[in-house]
Amino acid sequence: MSIKLAKQCLFAVLLSASSMAMATIQEHTFSISGDNGETGTGSFTWDDAVVPDGSELAGFDMPAELLSISITISGGNVVGGSTSFVRGDCTQAVLQLTPNFINDINFWCDNGTNAIEGVETYSNILNSGSDGFSRLTFAPGTTAPAPPPAPATPVPTMSEWALITLAMLMAGIVFIRRKQLS
Repeated sequence: MSIKLAKQCLFAVLLSASSMAMATIQEHTFSISGDNGETGTGSFTWDDAVVPDGSELAGFDMPAELLSISITISGGNVVGGSTSFVRGDCTQAVLQLTPNFINDINFWCDNGTNAIEGVETYSNILNSGSDGFSRLTFAPGTTAPAPPPAPATPVPTMSEWALITLAMLMAGIVFIRRKQLS
């Protein structure tokens, strides 16, 4: 076998191995219902290369492996009629077990207007410190690869002639300013 062919084979093996090792960001969606007419949905994402299937994603902490949280609840005892929570609003989560979360989904979040806190398996209290609190049930939904991020906004570019013209204009302005200051 030639050296060139050996290099091509090695490249092909490394390329296929690296593509298999690439992780997928997973997203789990769930539904929310409350005992006073509250309804909602939520989702969270994690890297399945870091947290393997059958593992606890979060157990009374906010690990770095939990990449994002999005929870929206409306109706019932929600102050303002509708509220949303994101990862920055949350201090704790219990998410067991990846990838389907058949053991538990609970969050402790406060966005300054509304708050939720886990009390039992799949059960949270909405606004527990107020007279109008509700018990929320989080029902596991589906897990799928998260949608890819939006493409980056392209950086505007200029042709060579436009750049040359811009440079000449800037040099002219600098020259005029120096003349005025001296």
